Amino acid sequence: MVLRGKRKVVFMEKTKNQHYVPQMYIKRFGYGAEDNPRISVLKKQEGIILHNQNPENFASKRFFYDTTEDVIEEVLKWDIETFPSIKESKFYHDEQLAEHTLSRMEGAYRELLDNLETTPEMIYEDKSRARFICFIHELAYRTRSFRDRMDDINSKTEEVLSEMCDNLGLSEEIKRKTIEENCIPGINIQLENILSLAPTLQTMKMLVENYDWYIGNNDTELDFIISDNPAQMLWCHLNDICIPISKRIAVVMRVKDEEAPMISGDKAKGNIINMSIMGVIAYNMMQISMAQFYLFGSEKAINFMQNINTLYNSIGSPQ
Repeated sequence: MVLRGKRKVVFMEKTKNQHYVPQMYIKRFGYGAEDNPRISVLKKQEGIILHNQNPENFASKRFFYDTTEDVIEEVLKWDIETFPSIKESKFYHDEQLAEHTLSRMEGAYRELLDNLETTPEMIYEDKSRARFICFIHELAYRTRSFRDRMDDINSKTEEVLSEMCDNLGLSEEIKRKTIEENCIPGINIQLENILSLAPTLQTMKMLVENYDWYIGNNDTELDFIISDNPAQMLWCHLNDICIPISKRIAVVMRVKDEEAPMISGDKAKGNIINMSIMGVIAYNMMQISMAQFYLFGSEKAINFMQNINTLYNSIGSPQ
């Protein structure tokens, strides 16, 4: 508990190990006892497979989302202008606002995914679809991969601006201000996408207006897998977006353009896509291509996809 002036502000307990892919989502692709599920993990860079792993041990980093009140105020600037009462919330002054916000939402998302697995038609209900979009929007922007990409862009931009200022003979003060005005740290961009309402509404508008939605049934011998960067296709605006709900069910969104190339050649019948084995492989390969460090799934699926990936890399590599 912290006292600020006369106002008492109560913070939740600090979370040290913060998962950038929800454990509850990773567990859906594992196996074993319901109260102690295990997962098979492909370490992408090393090409090593680990079986019977605890999902808790992956896709996390210490104090990953921690920030300052100044950064929170900056990333919520639009929200505060629209809803000034936000600043009166007890959560506003929480340096772990993002972590605690994500944790509070995961119970609702878990219930949603459970319901979609048993009754996938619920995705066509407005409330379920809106909540699902919130979930996959967070899934796309909360990862370490997204943060690292934004930091890399920021670093390269800073280098270019610094060189330009030096070549023009500008003062160090002007150079500093130029860099500050044009370079945004990766964590700021990430937190804005996670916490601010506007980016979520933009994703919702894009997915509802530009895509047809389907239920993907996987009755093949191969399970869906996911990566530690499972929804990058959202911010890449791919034509064919597959978000697995579990090993057997997915939500598939395809751009409303009959001429657009698709990742999978499986055709829809009504609002259902019955996956072929090649369709599942195609979507699993997309997860492999997006993965930063890890792939998660059942033993058989991870073993199979590692073999496919090794073959693909050997064919594509120059001899």
